[in-house]
Amino acid sequence: MKRAILALFLVSSLAAFGQGKGASGGRPAGAGAPSHSMGHSTDVGRPAEVGKPSTAGQPSTSPGTVSSQAHQQRALTDAQINSGSFKMLQEKTGMSSEQLQQLYASSGARNYGQFVSAVVVSKNLNLDTNAVLEGMKTKSLGKTLKDLGVAEQTANAEIKKANQEMKAANRKKSS
Repeated sequence: MKRAILALFLVSSLAAFGQGKGASGGRPAGAGAPSHSMGHSTDVGRPAEVGKPSTAGQPSTSPGTVSSQAHQQRALTDAQINSGSFKMLQEKTGMSSEQLQQLYASSGARNYGQFVSAVVVSKNLNLDTNAVLEGMKTKSLGKTLKDLGVAEQTANAEIKKANQEMKAANRKKSS
């Protein structure tokens, strides 16, 4: 009987060890960091991915690319719509506030800053704004510009310039 219990103990210990778990219950052996779980017995042995959004079936991204499924676009805030940079976009594009808001919603930009940069760069380089925004649904702004025939150095300089224009417009509005 003692041998059966000892054998059962050894087998279960080896199984836990083989899964990367030590005697601590759910943490990997040697992990000194405290567990962030609530300590419920149901958490023992649960994968770390439980409760996190699943990325199964989504395309992986490589450097310089943006997965349209991997992120949600942030909605425009009233402060952004009333900002100096938004007014600058209205002047550069000749579009109304509503038109710009619709353009933002259909763009590939993850956030307002990317959107402003993309529109400003496209206007400064006389590129089709819609083509630039469409490219950003799957690629970064720099990669999109490169694919549209803009030299890398020029693209980088124009993106930097657009960011400076956005900051200056916002400062101008607030003063």
